Amino acid sequence: MLEQVSAIAFRGVEFLSEAFKETAIKSFKESSPLQSSMETIENTSLESLKAQNEIAAEKINAERIQQIEINREDGANREDLAHKELQYEFPEEEGYKIEREQYLRDKDGNIVKDPETGEARRIDFTVSKDGQVVKSIEVTSETAPKDAQMAKEYRIRDSGGNFIKDRDTGQLAEIPKDTQTEVRRYA
Repeated sequence: MLEQVSAIAFRGVEFLSEAFKETAIKSFKESSPLQSSMETIENTSLESLKAQNEIAAEKINAERIQQIEINREDGANREDLAHKELQYEFPEEEGYKIEREQYLRDKDGNIVKDPETGEARRIDFTVSKDGQVVKSIEVTSETAPKDAQMAKEYRIRDSGGNFIKDRDTGQLAEIPKDTQTEVRRYA
């Protein structure tokens, strides 16, 4: 019975503010497991937990930063590989133009945003010839899911975002309705 009362009292003391803790401890000064537990918690556990949490948070942040950098480098390498493949498939000598990171725009050249997310969409690569887009390509890893990104693109295209802007001339090139973005996956 005494142990049950002590356990209940201990739980109650946990929620008291620092100002009332000392008073509560004095009222339970009898030699009990409660007193020992409270002294241990008060003297060491809280500071130790705070220090451990800070160390763990720093380690997690460092690992995240490192992974972000690895992902960025891997993505840049995949895009370089894709660009080389596209240059081979669509040679400039035959009138093709390859553009990187092109926003979807409306007929007036304004960037169109997804009505659902409020975000714009950049296509990794577009290939155009004679002022019309003949291919659009999204480059990604072998495992990255692209369903949400492609759904966003379809919504933007349905909202009139069927053009890109030629960086050299400033002219708009239309993406035909039947041209769907191809997802190319690389290791």
